[in-house]
Amino acid sequence: MTDVTDSARALSLQLTLQRAHSAARAGDLDLAARLLDELGEPGELGEPGERDTELPTVVAALNLRAKVHAQRGELPEAEACWSRVETLAPDDPDAAAGRRTLAKIAAGRRHARPVVHTGRVAVIAAALAGAALIGGGGWLLANTDRGASGSVAEADTGSERLRAESRRADELKARLSAIEGGRTADAERRDSTLDEAAKRLDMPGVEIRRHAGDVQLVFRTGVFPYDSVISPEGAEDLREIGRRLADLTGVETTVVGHSVAVPGGAPSGGSVVALNRARVAAQYLAQDSDLRLTDFRLVSADQRQGPFPATDANASRNRTVTLLITPKAPPPPP
Repeated sequence: MTDVTDSARALSLQLTLQRAHSAARAGDLDLAARLLDELGEPGELGEPGERDTELPTVVAALNLRAKVHAQRGELPEAEACWSRVETLAPDDPDAAAGRRTLAKIAAGRRHARPVVHTGRVAVIAAALAGAALIGGGGWLLANTDRGASGSVAEADTGSERLRAESRRADELKARLSAIEGGRTADAERRDSTLDEAAKRLDMPGVEIRRHAGDVQLVFRTGVFPYDSVISPEGAEDLREIGRRLADLTGVETTVVGHSVAVPGGAPSGGSVVALNRARVAAQYLAQDSDLRLTDFRLVSADQRQGPFPATDANASRNRTVTLLITPKAPPPPP
């Protein structure tokens, strides 16, 4: 699910950035700024080495934020954004051009009168194989010595590109909706699988603890009176649970061994005794069913993580195992 979640996040970020570009080109700088604020600060989106796939989005958002600041006459803020872009992407042409323009303004060699420059516009493109952002300039502080015919030609080109961006935005929305729909369907399948497991495994002597992503089976009394010697009642309960587990599909079972801290022993970090208890319990789970020992994952819990509070009264109840039932991961797409 991590890949799906990251893909949905990338598409959502791109869609928001696309809307911010459209708002800026329409002259609604306040809306553009609000949409950029929704993207968060650069550190929240990602840094090199952490979320490298989001770096193009970070750079594009910073470039647009700088241009919005420049259009508002907030030149120090624009300079800070372009400086950040050059830190993340040293060869970025928009940041270099923007900083050169600001330097000319600061030196008095250029008027700080922002105008719309539609000659180059930022385009968001989502490749079918993944979310890849490409960006360009647009919304630069520009000279005003262009002829009328050139302005008309640029306006026509800008309009066509804006229509193309609108189509791409619709494609992004459709892809994002498909991903969200898939995530919802997966969540419903997981919930249904866990509900069925909880219902199927409900039996006397066992407490069912239903969580968002798993079902935990907790024995009301300790299964192991001492060491890894199992009680007759515990052995029979495990055999019955094994028979019921064999009828469930789409789940994985983790057997968690528990122990209590003893004087002179390690107070945490798990124990050999706890792991042996998990191994013995798995043998009884498989004894009267079609399950194999390799169908179970065996782990030792920390001594401080018993199913019941770590008190002297609960010591016997915590010499036990618990079972964690989780949905199997869906197979990868072909």
